[in-house]
Amino acid sequence: MAIGANNGNPGDSAVEWTDAAQAVEMLEGLVDAGLTTEAIVRLQRLRVADQADALVSVSPETQAALLTVLPSQHLGMLVNALETDDAVSVCDRLTVDKLSEVLDETSPDISADVLKGLDPEAANAALAVMSTASDVIPLLEYEDDDAGGLMTPEFIALSETMNVEQALAFVRLWANEIEPDPEYMHYLFVVDSDGMLKGGLSLAQLVLASRNQFVSLLMDEDIISVGVETDQEEAARLMERYDIFTLPVVDDDGRLVGVVWLDDMIRVLHEEATEDMFRMIGVAEEEKALGPFWRSVKNRLPWLIVNLGTAVLAGFVITLFQSTMGQVVALAAFLPVIAGQGGIAGTQTLTLIIRSITLGEVSPADAKQLLLKELGLGLVHGLALGLLVGVVTFIWKGSEFLALVVGVAMLANLVVAGISGVVVPLGFRALKIDPALSSAVAVTTLTDVLGFLVYLGLATAVIGMIVQSL
Repeated sequence: MAIGANNGNPGDSAVEWTDAAQAVEMLEGLVDAGLTTEAIVRLQRLRVADQADALVSVSPETQAALLTVLPSQHLGMLVNALETDDAVSVCDRLTVDKLSEVLDETSPDISADVLKGLDPEAANAALAVMSTASDVIPLLEYEDDDAGGLMTPEFIALSETMNVEQALAFVRLWANEIEPDPEYMHYLFVVDSDGMLKGGLSLAQLVLASRNQFVSLLMDEDIISVGVETDQEEAARLMERYDIFTLPVVDDDGRLVGVVWLDDMIRVLHEEATEDMFRMIGVAEEEKALGPFWRSVKNRLPWLIVNLGTAVLAGFVITLFQSTMGQVVALAAFLPVIAGQGGIAGTQTLTLIIRSITLGEVSPADAKQLLLKELGLGLVHGLALGLLVGVVTFIWKGSEFLALVVGVAMLANLVVAGISGVVVPLGFRALKIDPALSSAVAVTTLTDVLGFLVYLGLATAVIGMIVQSL
């Protein structure tokens, strides 16, 4: 069984189109004309990643026709290149027999992810006839966002008692049986008789060493590993920090049970970044720009309703100062200015803090230092912008008291924005809630409500002087 997907094939130079939309149009036209075999030939001239994109971008009818003709081995290669949701969607269209054949051609970790996303009855039926079931079943026990759910059980583990000649013979035998992609053979692990991880070495080290030398003398004993329950974000941070291309995964007893490859981790980082970005604005991760209309409604409407509630709350604060607003209508002109600047400043801080939390750069212990820094930034930015908007207000309206109120309110709101950008994500994390979960809504609410309270409260306190100066 092949691991991973090739970057291209010998036919790459004969590719007749490069634009995704053009490729989709070509495939759909050929299938509509009854030339499905020709469509498969044209599809296979693309690089694997482009083939995968085309397969999930064509119409459901065209996709069904292509899936019927595509060989299981080739389709397995494409499934390896797809995002998990897309892979599940494609495999859900297959018969049980073909599904089992396709998953036998994918890496075990991807097979496990696909099976978890399918209907349990279909997944169990396919698993029952898969030749690689023994590799896949253990992976089904792990959570998707843990190292155990991300790892593949296909790796080379040498015995510490082997010499170089024996190790090379073992590598050749393993490669003949597994038929791996060469890029997954660059690093080898060393275990003892109980399967306990002892170290690792590169294939180049093994090839260049004397044939009678023991691998235990060549290996690097200071090897970084993670447990099966290690969160995938933590695993990603380790690989990034220490420039690791291959991360071994061990069980509770320290036995080597799997490996996380760099390409898997790149996918994780991409998915985590997308998830955090979407959650901050209340959009579901699985939503696609050209996805189903009603799914988008279902995903977005609840958060829009929440945001409506927060907007109504800000509007209620304004109604508390109706008499003040009635005396000086000009006050209304600066409400969006105060709210807008506070929202932008809060989102800047919030984005930075969430990114730092995701990368493990900050912890709850850093809360005091973060608050002091953002307080200082809020004061500096507030003084600068407050002075600027105050001058503009005085030139525009000719009231020094109105200018003072607007300037002080701007200063206060930027301080509130900086502090809330720290408190909200760290508070969510302390409550065991994902910090990215629509934090932007909470920060915007705080800056709007408190900003309006300060602004209109100050205006109420000096309304008489404002009226006389206008």
